[in-house]
Amino acid sequence: MLESKAMLRARILIVDDESSSIEIMRRYLTAKGHECDGAGDCDAARHSLERKSYDLVLLDMILPDRTGFQALPELRRAGAATILAMSGQTDDDTRRDAMLLGADGFLPKPLDLPALCALIDSLPEKSG
Repeated sequence: MLESKAMLRARILIVDDESSSIEIMRRYLTAKGHECDGAGDCDAARHSLERKSYDLVLLDMILPDRTGFQALPELRRAGAATILAMSGQTDDDTRRDAMLLGADGFLPKPLDLPALCALIDSLPEKSG
């Protein structure tokens, strides 16, 4: 008898200035077994990372206090394990710049939520 592999619960921080986007992603990912918190700007994201350990940060590139490009190095230093940049600007320069500044991947917006879940499930398990 084959045993199904249980989905690992990921701790996810969603950084987006659109509260409705955070809520949609949070509801969907929580229903899939993940633990999600939201932050509306870079400062709130940094504070969340200082208080709690996350497996994944979903970072919008357009935010009110700084761009995601400006925040990437800071969030990386604050302890983000995996950072996926999100943007409606999907040109090659935007993708490349996000990766050069520390993103582990790039997601075009609007997000394909089932594909996002598959991506989360494929991330390597973090120790600790």
